Amino acid sequence: MKQNLNHLAIIMDGNARWAKLNEKSKAEGHKKGAEVAKSLIPHLSKLGINYLTLYTFSSENWQRPAEEVSILINLLSHYVLHETKILAKHGIKLKIIGHLEKLDPSLQQKIKFAVESTKNNSKATVCIAFSYGSRAEIVDAFTKAINSGITKITEDNFRNFLYDPEMPDVDLLIRTGSDHRVSNFLLWQLAYAELYFLDKFWPEFDINDLENAIENYSTRQRNFGGR
Repeated sequence: MKQNLNHLAIIMDGNARWAKLNEKSKAEGHKKGAEVAKSLIPHLSKLGINYLTLYTFSSENWQRPAEEVSILINLLSHYVLHETKILAKHGIKLKIIGHLEKLDPSLQQKIKFAVESTKNNSKATVCIAFSYGSRAEIVDAFTKAINSGITKITEDNFRNFLYDPEMPDVDLLIRTGSDHRVSNFLLWQLAYAELYFLDKFWPEFDINDLENAIENYSTRQRNFGGR
């Protein structure tokens, strides 16, 4: 039976290593990685993917050199400001999750505007996880639940306190870059996800790789612990 792939999550790892291997700057590596992510957007509907979450900047990434952090923030600013039209063209809603209060107020406003301007798009959703850590999300959710006065927390109502309550559980997680770990990404939503690790850097990733990952996923038997 063909598996339904509703929510795809990707850890886009290997931009800096690809740049070093190809004697390019880190800025060029991250820019190439952003272009790869952008190239996948037109294919979402055809592939039946309703929700795509991209891990672009973890909460731990703030510890990287200031120059590299600046590159990543500038890329986010550029794509939020200039690429929203592409999302609108394909009927895609934009969401951004994470501790965005760490960003410059002007960038926070750009993000708010981009999210608001695409909120009525309904063909698919692209969610960018930026300044994001899943343990922080879970702690924040518990804090919000307690502050709400709720007396009993269940799996169903706990979801309402996550950064995006509408985010479905992840069906397939793809990670590039040869590391085999989930790196504090969507721990709650990944509970029964299928994992697919690819031994190539993210800037080398293309639509063929995505289709191969989906084909591999379609052969798996998911039983959600019920076997």
